[in-house]
Amino acid sequence: MIENLMINEYIYLFFLIFSRYLGMMLLTPVFSSQVILYQVKVLVALTLAVLTFPLVSGMYPPVSPDNNLLVIVEIISEASIGLFMGLTVFLVFSAVQLGGQIIDMRMGFRIANVVDPFSGANSPVIGQLNNIFVTLLFLALNGHLYLVRHLYESFEIIPPGRVNFSSQLWQYFFRRSADMFVLGVKIALPIAGAIFFIDIILAFLARSVPQMNLFVIGLPIKIMAGLILLFVLMPVLNNYYSEIIMNVINEIPALFRLIAP
Repeated sequence: MIENLMINEYIYLFFLIFSRYLGMMLLTPVFSSQVILYQVKVLVALTLAVLTFPLVSGMYPPVSPDNNLLVIVEIISEASIGLFMGLTVFLVFSAVQLGGQIIDMRMGFRIANVVDPFSGANSPVIGQLNNIFVTLLFLALNGHLYLVRHLYESFEIIPPGRVNFSSQLWQYFFRRSADMFVLGVKIALPIAGAIFFIDIILAFLARSVPQMNLFVIGLPIKIMAGLILLFVLMPVLNNYYSEIIMNVINEIPALFRLIAP
């Protein structure tokens, strides 16, 4: 009877670990991509849980829940840890794509949408280009490996089944959501601002030369200017995107401390 109880407690502990890794696969950029099959995501989470289980079981004694309802609540709570980590990184990717959409609107690409292979949603051209660029940078900086390591280290901060949703956690995400719009405007400002000055010049031309069809002339000019500026600013954007990616990855342990008991 005691042996059966211990087996059930270890199985319960394993599923708590597995749920935390599975939550990472649901929302984290790259891991949550629709290009990756769901079976592969579950297999990766299962492999990470198997590798982590011996270490975590040595750190904490297995504890069985009091009732079946508590099992469901704690499994969902464990999955939310991976979801919160993925949401933090996802907000940065969304800010970069938002900046690209603002540039698209100024360049005249807003009506031209392409399918995002990662999320399956429609996205403007420059927004999709920014999204692919920041994804490649994320992989080049080993951001996916850092996230796996941070999630493993989260077991030292948050014991399995001991999740605490404090009010500071929600304040953190409200602040990060607001910062997403600020970051998107900062990314789009150099190119969108330059195109705005081009619009002012074209407006003066429209007043001085009424015979000129500025709709036909102005749209190619704005597209060409936007693409040239995007090419010139690519090294600067490379450093800026790398900085914000590493900053959000380094914030993950602080996020886990907001969920710690």
